[in-house]
Amino acid sequence: MLHAGALPSLIGYILCALAVTHAVLDAKKNKTQRMLLLLTLFIYGSLLEFIGVAKGYYFYNPDFVMILDGVPLPVSLAWVGIIYSVMVTAERLDLNHGLRILTASLIALSLDWGLDPAASALGLWTWDTQGGLFFEVPVHNFYGWFFIPAAFLIAYGSGWDKNSRRVKLYSVYEIDKRDSLGRKIYTLLFVIPVSLILLAAAGLMFMLLPLRAITSTGLTIGALTTVLITSALIIQKRSALKRRRLYDLLPPGILVFISLNYTGYSFAAGRTDLGLLMLLTGIPIWLLFGCVIFKENRTA
Repeated sequence: MLHAGALPSLIGYILCALAVTHAVLDAKKNKTQRMLLLLTLFIYGSLLEFIGVAKGYYFYNPDFVMILDGVPLPVSLAWVGIIYSVMVTAERLDLNHGLRILTASLIALSLDWGLDPAASALGLWTWDTQGGLFFEVPVHNFYGWFFIPAAFLIAYGSGWDKNSRRVKLYSVYEIDKRDSLGRKIYTLLFVIPVSLILLAAAGLMFMLLPLRAITSTGLTIGALTTVLITSALIIQKRSALKRRRLYDLLPPGILVFISLNYTGYSFAAGRTDLGLLMLLTGIPIWLLFGCVIFKENRTA
C-alpha cells in the first residue's frame, strides 16, 4: 500500500520533468535563460515552503523526502511545474502584460481552490489553525496562491527599456530574446529577492485589509467567481491558444495532470465532496487544455 507521501511525490517529480522538457523544446535559442527560470522557480518555491513551515503555518507529512527543514522536495518541484505552466500558458492569451499576470494568478488560484482542501484532508499536510472556513483551509492560503505567481512574474518580467528609459514588463519569450550576461545575473541574484519583497508587501496588505473576516459563504463566492472569470477569459481568447507545435500541450497538460490526480485521489479515498470540488475548480484548466488541443491553421 502506498504511504501518504508516495503519490504526491510522484506528481511533483513528473510536473517538474514535464516543465523541463517543455523549456528545452520551446527555448530554441536561449535555453540557458529558460533553465535559469526553472532554477529560480525551484529556489523560490523552496524558500516559500521553508518560511511557511518555520513560522508554523503548516506541517508536512514526514513520509516525504525532505530538503531544508521540513520542506518536501516534491512540493518544491511541483511549484516549478505549476508556476512555469501558468506563466507560459497565460502568455499564449492575447492580453497586455498586466492582464496576463492577473490571468496567470487566476489560473493558479482556480486550481488551488480544489487542490489544497483535497491535499490537506488526505493528510499530506496539516494546518496550524483549526476550522478553516473553506473545507478546513484558512483564507490566507488562497490569498497567497493569488500573489505567489504574480510576485514572481512581475520580478522575472521586469527589465529596463532603453528607448522609454523606464522599467517595463516583458514576457518569457521577450526575455529569451534579451540574451545577455546582465539578464542572467539579474535572474540569478535579483528575481527571488524582488519576488519576496513583493510578497511581503502583499502580506502587509492582507494584515491591513479586513480579509481575515471573510465568511465561508464569502470564500465559496470567491471560488466560484475565480472559476467563472478565468473560464470567461479563456473562452474569449481561445483562438490564441491553438497549438502550433505538439509540445504546446505540455504546460496546460501539467495543470490537467495535477488536477486529475487529486480528483482521482479524492474519490479513491472516499472523499466524493473533494473530488467534485476538484472537478469544479478545475474547469478553467480543462478549458485551457481543450483549446490547445486544436491545431492552429496557418494556411492563408
